[in-house]
Amino acid sequence: MKLTGANSLMDLPEGRYDGHCHVFRADLPKARERRYTPDYDATPEELCALLDGFRLDGALLVQPSFLGARNDYLLDVLDAYAGDDKVAFRGVAVLDPSCPADAGQLREFDRRGIIGVRLNLLRMEDRFDYTDWSAHLAEVEKLGWHVELHSAANHLPRILPQLTRHHARVVVDHFGLVPNTADPGLQTILAQPAGRLWVKVSGAYRIYPDGARAADPECMSPLRRIYADHLGNDRLVWGSDWPFTQFEAQMTYGLAHAMAQ
Repeated sequence: MKLTGANSLMDLPEGRYDGHCHVFRADLPKARERRYTPDYDATPEELCALLDGFRLDGALLVQPSFLGARNDYLLDVLDAYAGDDKVAFRGVAVLDPSCPADAGQLREFDRRGIIGVRLNLLRMEDRFDYTDWSAHLAEVEKLGWHVELHSAANHLPRILPQLTRHHARVVVDHFGLVPNTADPGLQTILAQPAGRLWVKVSGAYRIYPDGARAADPECMSPLRRIYADHLGNDRLVWGSDWPFTQFEAQMTYGLAHAMAQ
């Protein structure tokens, strides 16, 4: 695996990391508004077995959308593996902009291994107003966390420049969900300051739901080359997106790992 964006995000110069995956239990409280409800567990033990099998040294654990801002399980997993000499985990939390920003709580999150916050705006982009988030994100910026954006490509021209204007570390999820190299969303990504931006090269099946194309490691090569030319490999974050929520039947860890080669 040649991509090193996860290292720079996680501030771990050595090692090979999965930059985007999830852990959860099916019995955890769910967000009221959610696109998906899992009926299975994705445990850290299972993830550790996969990481070991692919000779990876750890992972960036992203709070899944269906758990909303209830980050307790993610934090418990980070606590359980803190100081483990075999695997290194860091976390990306989800916050609720309708609740007052709590600097003390965020410092506690930081102490427990959270290094970023995810704005999971997919299918809710029209509701996004930066001013609703400004207090939370100001505290996030003080901590040096990254801001991760999950949004459909057609909304990037409105949303992404607001984030790169205010934040030193902005991460675009899943290739920006850009469907082709002529998409205006791609042009927006390329117009941002390269020193403030990372792109996750993950979840091709979320752009191309057709199983055969999404499982082809070469399907995203043109887009990945464009991002590499603009940002460099140290700003491309490979992630498996395990356990491939909603696409469990068509993906494996091996197929996802092949995208990083």
